[in-house]
Amino acid sequence: MEDEPCPGRPVAACWDANISKVLFSLSDDRRKTCEEISTETSMSRTSVFRVLTNKLNKKKNFPKWVPHLLTDEHKESRVNISRNFLRRFQTEQNDFLGRIITGDETWVYSWDPETKRQSAEWRDFDEPRPEKV
Repeated sequence: MEDEPCPGRPVAACWDANISKVLFSLSDDRRKTCEEISTETSMSRTSVFRVLTNKLNKKKNFPKWVPHLLTDEHKESRVNISRNFLRRFQTEQNDFLGRIITGDETWVYSWDPETKRQSAEWRDFDEPRPEKV
């Protein structure tokens, strides 16, 4: 029993030339999206995704936030402040929440923090997750 040749276009996404194009595009920035790589390589997004996942064994990893720069005193202070907020909320209820003003200690002109999706990287399956401070 033999298969008859199927009509249609042969699958060209996994040719060595396309795989090397995708690898070259990832070499300068591992956080690129499939869409960005597809515009650079003139391949479709699905072809880029197929090459990344099936041929190169890559997966998109999101970084894990690690507060390792905090000292023990900083950590203890944060716990005490959180407990104080909980006590005040239990006594004052919604009046307390209406008086809270939140802010960021960062004073940088025109700075937008990275979103979780923007900081995701293409990594091999056996590589650990990146850490973000």
